[in-house]
Amino acid sequence: MSRSHSVATSLAFLYSLLSTPYSLLHLYSLLHSHCSSTLKAVTPRICPRCHSVLHREDEGALFYCWNCGAPQVQLSEELREQIDQQISAQQEALNAPAAPIAAPPAPSNAIVWPGAIQFAGLAGAITAALTLISFALPPVGLLSFFWFISAPIIVLGVYSARFRLTRITTSFGARLGLLTGISILIATSTLNTIDLLLERYVFHSISDFDAQLAAVFTQMHSTITATSGPAAQQALDLLAIPEFRAGILLTTIAMGTAFYLAFSATAGAFAGYLRSRTPR
Repeated sequence: MSRSHSVATSLAFLYSLLSTPYSLLHLYSLLHSHCSSTLKAVTPRICPRCHSVLHREDEGALFYCWNCGAPQVQLSEELREQIDQQISAQQEALNAPAAPIAAPPAPSNAIVWPGAIQFAGLAGAITAALTLISFALPPVGLLSFFWFISAPIIVLGVYSARFRLTRITTSFGARLGLLTGISILIATSTLNTIDLLLERYVFHSISDFDAQLAAVFTQMHSTITATSGPAAQQALDLLAIPEFRAGILLTTIAMGTAFYLAFSATAGAFAGYLRSRTPR
């Protein structure tokens, strides 16, 4: 009898709870708090420094580890995204190729070698023009001779007038004179070689040159015979060999080339010395 009475009392109590909205809300809040506390108990927080299990958790509040005293801070998702973006930007900046370092500007009185090479090439072009004209008008060859002598000095003067900020020195004058001499020799040697090839193998009109060359060796033969007598018979036999004559010609050309280059460098150095002593 008592058991049936207790069951009836329990049912009446449940009916009274479910019959009012306030009772339903109170029951829902009790269930939600119980479930939340159960989940938190299942996944406890760990201290990132000492890896101890934290006994108390307050969401949204700053508290400290009970073992090592480290502050327990939780970052929001937005703040984590910002940190990730900053780290990515720093990595991209480190991995980016380094910008090329610009060369320091040249001083205003530095030597402008492109301009110097251009003027030396211009001297060679003038030499080529005079050489071509001298083929048709031989008297122009005298003008070419004076140009060969004065070209290193003239080129240095033109360069000094064009680049007035460059400090002209003796060494620069020698180098520019040597460069001018090389340009002139290249132009002259190229045109003379082409002229000899055309006259010998195309026009077949080099007999005058051969006659002059033979006269030179005949004169050399006569001079050696008159000065040395029979003792120079071996040298006279060598003069009859065509290869020996060709070697003498090549040696003469090489010596003439070296002499003209030395003259060009000396003339340029002298002109540079004079201009270095002249106030600008």
